[in-house]
Amino acid sequence: MLSELSGEGWVFVDPPEQTDSASVVGRYEGEPIKAGVRTEKIADTSEVLHQKYRTGSYNLEVKIDFDIGRGQVRVEEANDS
Repeated sequence: MLSELSGEGWVFVDPPEQTDSASVVGRYEGEPIKAGVRTEKIADTSEVLHQKYRTGSYNLEVKIDFDIGRGQVRVEEANDS
């Protein structure tokens, strides 16, 4: 799933299902998106939650905009330099 989203920019996702594990941060086209280790908390306010994770060879950003009630993800290949 992450390889499909890599380089696509910000993409709207559906929320996790109640039966999903805690590592699932959203669903894209019905498929779960799992986050790895959180590397950065960019924002955590009453308007937005924005965090960055390292998942395998990808950086995964998750942003939830509480004003519009939608979540988004952005996936990029990680630079290991």
